[in-house]
Amino acid sequence: MIRKTSLALACFVAWGGFAGGYLHGSLPEVPSYEQTQRSYRTSELFLLDREGKPLHQWRQNSHERSFSWVSLREVSPAFIEALLKSEDKNFFNHAGVDVSALGASVYQRFFRDSPRGGSTLSMQLLKLLHEDKVLYQGWVGKLRQILAVSRLESSWTKSQILEAYFNLAPFRGEHLGLASASWSLFDKMPSGLTLKESTLLAVLIRSPNANRQEWSERACWQEPSFCEDFKVSSKELVNKRLNPLIDQRALHLAQRLSKTGLTGSLRTSLDRSLQIYTQELVQSQIRSLESQNVHEAAVLVIENQTGEVWAYVTGTSQEKNRYVDGVQAFRQAGSTLKPFLYATAFEKNILHANSWIEDSAVDIVFDRGVYKPQNHDRQFYGWIPVKTALASSLNVPAVKVFKLLNDDSFWGKLKELNFQNLRDPDYYGPALALGVADVTLEDLTQGYRALALNGKYSALRFQEEASPPQFRQVFSEQSAQEVAQILSEGQNRSLGFGLDSSLSLSGTSVKTGTSKDMRDNWCVGFNEKFTVGVWVGNFSGEPMWNVMGITGAAPIWKKVMERLQERFPVKMPARDLLASSPGEATPETYPQARVLYPQDGMILALDPAIPEEHQRMPLLVEVPRSSGWSWQIDKKKKIAVQGPYLWTPTLGRHTFELYQEDKLMKSIQVLVK
Repeated sequence: MIRKTSLALACFVAWGGFAGGYLHGSLPEVPSYEQTQRSYRTSELFLLDREGKPLHQWRQNSHERSFSWVSLREVSPAFIEALLKSEDKNFFNHAGVDVSALGASVYQRFFRDSPRGGSTLSMQLLKLLHEDKVLYQGWVGKLRQILAVSRLESSWTKSQILEAYFNLAPFRGEHLGLASASWSLFDKMPSGLTLKESTLLAVLIRSPNANRQEWSERACWQEPSFCEDFKVSSKELVNKRLNPLIDQRALHLAQRLSKTGLTGSLRTSLDRSLQIYTQELVQSQIRSLESQNVHEAAVLVIENQTGEVWAYVTGTSQEKNRYVDGVQAFRQAGSTLKPFLYATAFEKNILHANSWIEDSAVDIVFDRGVYKPQNHDRQFYGWIPVKTALASSLNVPAVKVFKLLNDDSFWGKLKELNFQNLRDPDYYGPALALGVADVTLEDLTQGYRALALNGKYSALRFQEEASPPQFRQVFSEQSAQEVAQILSEGQNRSLGFGLDSSLSLSGTSVKTGTSKDMRDNWCVGFNEKFTVGVWVGNFSGEPMWNVMGITGAAPIWKKVMERLQERFPVKMPARDLLASSPGEATPETYPQARVLYPQDGMILALDPAIPEEHQRMPLLVEVPRSSGWSWQIDKKKKIAVQGPYLWTPTLGRHTFELYQEDKLMKSIQVLVK
């Protein structure tokens, strides 16, 4: 046998010498270890939270399964022992070619017609490094492999070769690499493998698709003392299904980030404890409202200054909607757009928080017919402060504010806030004031975050970044703060929600909304550190049954915000904006009376669609009980102050002067156009 082997090996070497010169020039480049590690792609996206705690595992490649690259120090010594025993006993003693193993292989092929290979781990790694498998097939390929392995061994360390090999080697079925196979079969990472487990894995490399009997026989041959265990284990493991590597807590964010091409481990800005708390809260609320036809909800929590997302949650009671992302789903906004409408009016100096506006029936004629806005309770409240109209979410005053703007500026502000897929303003008409536009929870929450940041907007972030956010000013600081304060004061919303509701939480500004037929309801609000947005409804678009924003979304919002404020106590905002709104008196200029309406510099727009008798402007002033107070309009006859006076506007500039006896106390200019 020795003579036959020597003769066969001599023939192979002689033939190799003849062909070596020809093949040497065709050898492929051998990548470096660093290049190999950089080009490695896992089939999974692993999301970690902001502290590095595991959140979610998302599979991206449906054809193969490979986990993150595992270093040599992260692998059990038992597996290294089993691998070398199975594949390359002399690995640390040869320079890439094991001459004795190669001789035995040549003998088997020539005289026994056996396919036994003589490849070392280094030679096998070459095949794994190149996609063109033809390079190393047949006798010519074997010779090319022998010549190329010297390049590998001269530029890589033995530890690097070993590490790359078990990360790239195919195991059973779709599993590539040790980490995937270890988790698939034994629900553990490679560091925890025992010798029995390691042996079962090691023999799979030679025959990845061996049946149960072949698998156990190979393992028994390598480690006879565990033979009976191998027979039982191989039977149990053949059809074992791979479970997720880590707790699944960020499905929709993983799904979203996967579409950007990210792979491997990604440290996100999410907070694991807040994410889990919010998920459980959402599911609890859905269960409690299922009898009212509520099946889905979504929550987004954003840190104001950084734009980093701390919680990204969608919950559903219907498995068919499991992968629908409620944060990015388009739903009708309802009353949640009103703060942006009023902020636009404040910025244009048309109205302010302490202005008065009439809540009364109005018919608005436009191209497609007559629009008759109604409040939710079908009632009208007459003259009320603007701050009450906004916080109590009255519809008719909102439509009147929209008409006072008399341009596309409100729609333009929504575009500046990056609301997606808005149609042309003419498509919505005055109904845009009542939130007929479809918006996402993400865009809406970002818009409220801009109010929390004194009118500044920046992009959302899903990772902590060293560079500061890039802000742009959408609303003036004054108008954003004015809206924020209106939404922070419980007395302003008492008309619509009472003084004790799910919106009552100190240090916060908040607004609810409910779309037509109760198909969607919202609650979005902020404190000095976080903005929280909540949507509740059905992805199918089915109406809920008697569920408003205050009962559907608001309870979730309040509990999430309370949780945040427990961890990050907030300081009460030191705002005193309403007391210094433009047009109001100050102690220096006017110590005895306070003008509520109109305000100096105000611009009013007449609406030809509204009957003239319904277009009146009130003159409102708080004065001491002393007598002698009067108004004079455009230097004409004085009108005694005896309560609200309704003036009929006419085109042009007008002067309103407030007198005490004959002393001029205040002069206000108003333009009517």
